[in-house]
Amino acid sequence: MKDQAGNAMLGGLSRREMLRCAAGAAAGSTLTALPGVAIATFATTADREIVREFPFGAVRLTGGPLKTQFDRNHAHYLALSNDRLLKVFRQRVGLPAPGVDMGGWYDANGFVPGLTLGQYISGLSRIGASTGDQACHGKARALVAGFGEFLARTDNPYAGPGAEKMWPSYVMDKYLVGLIDAYRLSGIEQAKDLLPQVIAKCRPFISPVSKDRIGKKDPPYDETYVLPENLFAAAEVTRDRQYHDLAVHYLLNPEWFDPLSAGTNVLPSKHAYSHTIALSSGGRAYLATGDPKYKKALENAWRFMEAQRFASGGWGPEEQFVEPGKGKLFESLTNSTAHFETPCGSYADLKLARYLIRLTGDSRYADGLERTLYNTMLAVRTPDSDGGYPYYSNYGANAEKKYYHRKWPCCSGTLAQGVADYTLNVYFHDDDSLYVNLFTPSIVRWTRPGSTVVIEQSTSYPAEDASRITIRSGGKFALKVRIPAWTRDATISVNGRSGGTAKAGQYAVIERNWKQNDVLDVVVPQPLRTLPIDDSHPEVVALMRGQVMYVGLNPWEGLPETPVALPTALKPIQGQSDRYVMNAGGKDLVFVPYFDVQLERYATYFRTS
Repeated sequence: MKDQAGNAMLGGLSRREMLRCAAGAAAGSTLTALPGVAIATFATTADREIVREFPFGAVRLTGGPLKTQFDRNHAHYLALSNDRLLKVFRQRVGLPAPGVDMGGWYDANGFVPGLTLGQYISGLSRIGASTGDQACHGKARALVAGFGEFLARTDNPYAGPGAEKMWPSYVMDKYLVGLIDAYRLSGIEQAKDLLPQVIAKCRPFISPVSKDRIGKKDPPYDETYVLPENLFAAAEVTRDRQYHDLAVHYLLNPEWFDPLSAGTNVLPSKHAYSHTIALSSGGRAYLATGDPKYKKALENAWRFMEAQRFASGGWGPEEQFVEPGKGKLFESLTNSTAHFETPCGSYADLKLARYLIRLTGDSRYADGLERTLYNTMLAVRTPDSDGGYPYYSNYGANAEKKYYHRKWPCCSGTLAQGVADYTLNVYFHDDDSLYVNLFTPSIVRWTRPGSTVVIEQSTSYPAEDASRITIRSGGKFALKVRIPAWTRDATISVNGRSGGTAKAGQYAVIERNWKQNDVLDVVVPQPLRTLPIDDSHPEVVALMRGQVMYVGLNPWEGLPETPVALPTALKPIQGQSDRYVMNAGGKDLVFVPYFDVQLERYATYFRTS
């Protein structure tokens, strides 16, 4: 049997695995203890979450730009060659290793050999669970089997010296998430069986204590503090308490969570991506232990990060958080082209936003999620067929979206996972309410005790302001619709009857006994506005429409010094409500959403008149 990339595959899922797959991510189900393994007793996390995510498969994208990228990624990662992905592992243990070398970071002598295999497995399992595509599950199963064959022949779980000597914790974390998602979402029993082996074989190579990483280039590089989130998950899957304790052990408390929870801003000089993804470990630690310092640390980190953000929502020029109040973001526009480590940073930021939504129910984090999603992850250049992937976003004066100069970088893995997570961002729920978080064409099935609620959303947002929510299967519950803080005069109507103006910066609550074919219409005006690069340079701004960042196409020499009247001088292009043109120094300057740019040159920041 061959997959769509022409690689040898194992057979279809067993009935047992199909049942596990159907169960989705039900990690709390009762599992039988293995001999000699301590069964962990896990406290329920339900009372620590204000709202909850829907599982993969409950939400389906039906149109719009998010679905376009989701579908493109679905095909792209499904088409990767299994033999090529497994070759470096097979070579390591002397197995037959057909296929062309991957090259770049991934090969045996690359920067981090085999680094993203676990993330590709994770992304495929998430896509399969979201869409029901058995080809994705089958591919994940074949890759797990190939990895297991490698692991059975060695006590060294790494594919090459770069992984085992410089990045052992980083790679271990990617192995864990791939196996956990393969088990929970694709129903692959072997993945669960491999988890204890991976942890046991990786541990001799990783630091016995969690070590901080300062900046981009200063060692130590390995990021032990990213491990806890997936170690907590491994404890749930295996029911083995030692992995819970190991997760607690590797939390970066003195250098990160303790000062953050106390309100001390320790972001400056920290490596931006790894410390942000470590906040997800803090979110998971709060759910697993109930210690309120982790929740407080996440809330304070988000507050401190607001001053670090470009208009896109991205942060960390040259992969470092900057010292606030010193004009460092402005300086980076001319001394760097690496303004945001985009797929990786986007993945971390979106996960942080979802944790904060779950833990607080506060719509400000949903506003932030929307900004990061549309202007970073959605806005990356489409990857090519041979390891060319986006890495850094450039917000400079005459920029282009380029691939990273080495093939198969870390961002190729987070791109797979982050886009696969799109369905997690659209809706949330509590026992009595369904939260509409994003405006995008979609359907959600909400299974409740004794009934199933189904709603469908149709919209051309963000090109247009209006969205319609149709009840396909109803019941008594509250619809809570996010009204962004940046809008004005948003309106809601039910079955054509106006509910008046909705207050910005919160969820509008419409509670009733919803009937089949009831319709809720929401209009969220997206005003043109500007955001300054930082407090020290209020005259240097980026253009926003609602939460979408706009860029000027084909900038010319001297444009950064040319004062422009943003947004007042903008006029819609004929027949296009979401694209604009203005006169700048006697020339036409066209503005389009940043996520629509692929190969054109662009400018992001302008000096206002």
